[in-house]
Amino acid sequence: MTLDQLSTLFGYPPKGRPLDTKEVAEILGVHPNTVDQYRFRGDGPRHFSPPGTRRVWYAERDVLAWLASGARQSTSEAVAA
Repeated sequence: MTLDQLSTLFGYPPKGRPLDTKEVAEILGVHPNTVDQYRFRGDGPRHFSPPGTRRVWYAERDVLAWLASGARQSTSEAVAA
């Protein structure tokens, strides 16, 4: 899906720039530490860290696509691995 389609799906107004961990946490409705844990375990949205920095950035489309990847029709539907 495109960023526009994902934004419409989640009612998210795109900011048009990379997001930091706090902003991603707000979108997902979790604490920033939870986003950090997703990143440490490798099961969260794709992230970027420029060489020589400790900053972590996320593309809006990646965050929304990761959120949409959890879509299910019922609670008995298998979770994709």
